[in-house]
Amino acid sequence: MSFDLQIKGSTRIVCLFGYPVSHSLSPQIHNHAFRTLGLPYVYIPVEVPPQALHTAVYAFRSFSFAGANITIPHKVGMARYCDTLSELSMCTGTVNTIYMSGGRLCGTTTDPEGFKRALQWAGSPVDKRNVVILGNGGTSRTLSIALALDRKLNSLTLVGRSIEKVAALASEVTNVSGMPVQALCFNDKNLAEVFRRCDLLVNCTSVGMHPRTDQTPLPSQYFHKNMTVFDSIYNPLKTRFLQEAESAGCRVQNGLRMLLYQALASLRLWTNVDVPEEIFSIEELQSLIAG
Repeated sequence: MSFDLQIKGSTRIVCLFGYPVSHSLSPQIHNHAFRTLGLPYVYIPVEVPPQALHTAVYAFRSFSFAGANITIPHKVGMARYCDTLSELSMCTGTVNTIYMSGGRLCGTTTDPEGFKRALQWAGSPVDKRNVVILGNGGTSRTLSIALALDRKLNSLTLVGRSIEKVAALASEVTNVSGMPVQALCFNDKNLAEVFRRCDLLVNCTSVGMHPRTDQTPLPSQYFHKNMTVFDSIYNPLKTRFLQEAESAGCRVQNGLRMLLYQALASLRLWTNVDVPEEIFSIEELQSLIAG
């Protein structure tokens, strides 16, 4: 994979809105696709503090950007700035991809597609699983609602630090999907039984992400060998959370393929081109993180 990219006067800009963004691998992924396929685009990271999202959206419209990805902490806040939302984003209240169509700012989320495709690649589909999702932020909201809408799970439990916040999200997921969702906090007495039945555990918190790699969202006592453990974090490649899960005999996966697959879905919206997965080397993407 080569990441060289020529910028011309006709080059269109795609960006990443987030805070922080310095750790992101998205610029390498998208610019490699643009260069390899000869597409006239360039992808740049734009650090947008929470109070500056309004200004960033104004600039996006004013400068005729071709599109953008939206990441932490703006996935929920971005939804209110869109003229049109996809059906999925209307349900989740989250946006990770924006683009212009007919002069209107359109928003959607490609996170569920990336997540489910990553699990399928690993031979761990979500069907008939007892799923526990850690966290109550934008990624947790998106995945929990999308999974509940599919109605293919045996059960879904959300676990967070604040019972008020996680209970509110669980209630919202149930109202949107019709699927009963359990809410627990990390010190709940029923936690051990929930994890005993859990066969797919998903971390949607930022705990353990670079540079705070010594942290983990969950004590290792809850892992067991019949559990698949997925961490949406991809930097570091193997968080302490995944290391401890693997030591307990769990099947583990980080968020790198989810990132790649949701990126391919975003690229399709911006360019109307189906970018082949084969142009990417996971090993080289891993080396960029490890380096």
